[in-house]
Amino acid sequence: MDTPRLTAPLAAVATCLLLLASCSTNSGTTTGTAPTSTRGTPPGPAGTSADSTKTAPDPADDPTVISLPLDPYFLPPADNARLHTALDRLVADCLRNAGVRPPAPATAPTPVLGRYERRYGITSASGARTTGYHLPAHPDPAQVRLSPDQLNALTGPQSCQESAARRITGTTSYPGDAYLVRSVNQESFDQSTKNPEVVAAVAAWSRCMKQAGHDYATPLQTGTWPSEQPTDEERTTAITDVVCKQQTRLVRIWNEAEAAIQRTLIQQNTTAFDNVLAERRRMLSEADTLLAEGPASGPSHSAAFE
Repeated sequence: MDTPRLTAPLAAVATCLLLLASCSTNSGTTTGTAPTSTRGTPPGPAGTSADSTKTAPDPADDPTVISLPLDPYFLPPADNARLHTALDRLVADCLRNAGVRPPAPATAPTPVLGRYERRYGITSASGARTTGYHLPAHPDPAQVRLSPDQLNALTGPQSCQESAARRITGTTSYPGDAYLVRSVNQESFDQSTKNPEVVAAVAAWSRCMKQAGHDYATPLQTGTWPSEQPTDEERTTAITDVVCKQQTRLVRIWNEAEAAIQRTLIQQNTTAFDNVLAERRRMLSEADTLLAEGPASGPSHSAAFE
């Protein structure tokens, strides 16, 4: 897949198909090309157990402390919530003015994983012990049922969704992580896999895994496990995976290499990244102004609400 040009103008992303359902801004799910599937590949013989391993974990192996220079440019959850509150207000007013009852707001889905939790493969020892390579159990977000009138008003010609989006983002798309940020996020990961220090650390990790009976060339090959639920064999393999990462310092080495790449890419596109932050400030200012105004007073059309 061709990498998008980094000098391309900022484009709005993440269009909501159902209004009043907050769009995710990737504050939770992993990035890069690291797999986020629910299962891993059938392993070889059982490997190192957590109880028999005394290796002190490298702090960088904790996904909660992994950071990258791009972090400030992702749309924070709190800002995303402010923007979507304003969008919900605009759409509700638009629907009322059209004589259509606004649907109940949908509950935003909770991210299953942190942004970097599987970026370099599994890194959580506690997760490996409990769910192996499977993702943690999570409830499916509630679906909002729309009437034909609501659906037409939300998505039809001159839709309430598009008019709300134009007020906040200036486009027909809802707010999300900027195209430039997502592009650099992918490019930095791709480049990092070719870094000599990362290649050497991955090879060391692979040797560690092979000594325990698990034949993987990279952490990104722990694909899909055939079982619906985590098995003891899977958990043992995942624990070995984490231990080998700790012993080889793979996550720290990989994270530092990718951070250096991101710093370079940001420096090469300073103006564009400044524009990302400026555009966020503009959207938030517009949202705050709107929320301060209060709901619009339009025709009641009470019959249409019954």
